[in-house]
Amino acid sequence: MKEAYPGNFISGMCQDVSFAYINPETDFALLKVDWDANREKDHLRGRTGFPFLTVSDRELNEGEPVYAFGYPLPSPVMFTPTAGHSGHSPRVTSAIVTSTLERSAFVSSPQDAKVYVLDKALNYGNSGGPILSTATGKVHALCSRFQPVSVPQNHIRYGNQPLQIVIPSLYGVVSSLANGEILNQLQSRGIAVMSD
Repeated sequence: MKEAYPGNFISGMCQDVSFAYINPETDFALLKVDWDANREKDHLRGRTGFPFLTVSDRELNEGEPVYAFGYPLPSPVMFTPTAGHSGHSPRVTSAIVTSTLERSAFVSSPQDAKVYVLDKALNYGNSGGPILSTATGKVHALCSRFQPVSVPQNHIRYGNQPLQIVIPSLYGVVSSLANGEILNQLQSRGIAVMSD
């Protein structure tokens, strides 16, 4: 996992960052950041705490407009004409909840995590990013999976099988913050969870 270490994407933003909790099944992680070690950073000067988004355990409705936030697009940075690197650029994606029941599992039970399908592509840089309802301005879900489509190329064979071409995600699958495990982790750390 490219996100397996919190310093990969935020090392320039904050110091003393550690994982407080990780749930790979829902792509949910809580990071612990030391305020005192970071209060003098330029982007935090004049603040008394870290900026934050309000979270809600209200379920989203089919047809509800939402926004996804993440860093899915590569952003090349050139140091010299021959050296550089590729980073991620922030992106806001507007979407609509197309389904409140995602049926990719063979067996379903009431204990399964609540997920939604969005009508827009969400890709690896959106992973774990917030899904905000336009009606409430609160985070109701987070990006957890993608639905790439595999298209067999019958005219190109690999051994006896047609070559499979994978088209990037056409839809985003997002996990509700109302899922028991996520909700317990937020509340046990004193994070206020609204119900609207």
